[in-house]
Amino acid sequence: MLEVAGLGALTALYLALVPVRPPAVDLGLALLAVVVILMTAGYTRRRIWGSPDWPAAERVRHSAMHLLTGTSIIVALFAALGAVRVWWTADTASAVAAHLLKPTLPVALALFIPWALLQQTLFQFYLLGRMRALWPAAPPFVLAAANGVVYGAVHLPAWDVVAVTMIGGTVWSWYYVRDRQLLPIALSHAVLGTTYFYWVRDQDLIGHWLAGS
Repeated sequence: MLEVAGLGALTALYLALVPVRPPAVDLGLALLAVVVILMTAGYTRRRIWGSPDWPAAERVRHSAMHLLTGTSIIVALFAALGAVRVWWTADTASAVAAHLLKPTLPVALALFIPWALLQQTLFQFYLLGRMRALWPAAPPFVLAAANGVVYGAVHLPAWDVVAVTMIGGTVWSWYYVRDRQLLPIALSHAVLGTTYFYWVRDQDLIGHWLAGS
């Protein structure tokens, strides 16, 4: 309890004091946190999570199949939203195609995957496990929703990103409680995050990261 409370207080203080954060700062802090988490990964795996309820092959299949389906549906929705917005202003198919096929999008996706894996290690493997240990009687969806709220909150002050990451964080957390598989969740996060920023927000992530803003 003290561990989680201290981490929460420090995170809240950081968000309040540094509302606009360069990507390099967030990346550096995430890497530092992951190093600490990996040093105690054996303890977390044995004492916090314990043995999974299902065989590894079934957990991989279940997580990959469900997340692939859900991610594909949301990506199609993001593409439709972006296409409608561009068509509304430009009224040309070429403008829609240029919006959806930006050349830096594949590069951003490739870079987003390790960043998403870092975040999933922090929020699913570590924080969700601590929540589960502190509240062992809570149903999985309640734990997932609580973790989703925290996951969304760290994206302040971008309220649209907060909203979508709360929903995504809840879904990803539920699948981690059930399947204990980080990679399918990270891939879903990377694909959805990249397409949301490029197609819905019309924000070039590569330019954003290079600008360091």
